[in-house]
Amino acid sequence: MSRPLIPLKAGAVTFTALWTAWMMWWSGSYSSVSLVILTLPGTLVGYLWYRAMRWQFERMGMLPRNDDSSEAS
Repeated sequence: MSRPLIPLKAGAVTFTALWTAWMMWWSGSYSSVSLVILTLPGTLVGYLWYRAMRWQFERMGMLPRNDDSSEAS
């Protein structure tokens, strides 16, 4: 695991947990079935958030780019 990505990954996990908790509260159903059903899209949303933020941070120069050609020389 790359050190610069640790805060981004922690943010994605936090975002996933908060999104899932918000959807549980909003739906008003606190059953275990509801938790499982809302965890699946919550995980997808968290992953998509991570990918979008990583792409944006790389674009802004806040993260190192994954460029294998510079290491080949």
